[in-house]
Amino acid sequence: MKTLRFLILSLVSLAFVACENGDNNALPSKPEKGECYIGTMTVDQNDGTFYTQDEVKVDYEILDGKLNFVMYKVKFADAMPIKLDMVVEGVDCIGAVGHYVLAGNGIVPYAMGGPFEQFTITNLVGAITDDTMTLNFMCGEYPVTYSGTK
Repeated sequence: MKTLRFLILSLVSLAFVACENGDNNALPSKPEKGECYIGTMTVDQNDGTFYTQDEVKVDYEILDGKLNFVMYKVKFADAMPIKLDMVVEGVDCIGAVGHYVLAGNGIVPYAMGGPFEQFTITNLVGAITDDTMTLNFMCGEYPVTYSGTK
């Protein structure tokens, strides 16, 4: 009986070591505080033109199986007078081999201390790996794409 217990404990220990050593089947690590993805956000202006902003920082956290992310200092049009931080909470997040798959619909983003219902997030899809983050969604009536790397 002691031999069987020792064998089981050894196998469990090996499984933890494999995950900590970067096993290819492991999920991406959660970000460290201050560690962001930096990339390009493009907004279709629905008039044949696109607004593109480079160096957009995005960070995320996973709480209770839901993903929350923040897009820091973003503008969605050239005529927008200020940059703001947009918070999107409650995105469905499913861990898959080597990445997270994201999906969401009907999510009201927050900015400047309150909800922005006129820019409700719909049709959100995306993926996160240890090195990349991609997002595609409708922000109100405007299609938005984001692609970033660490």
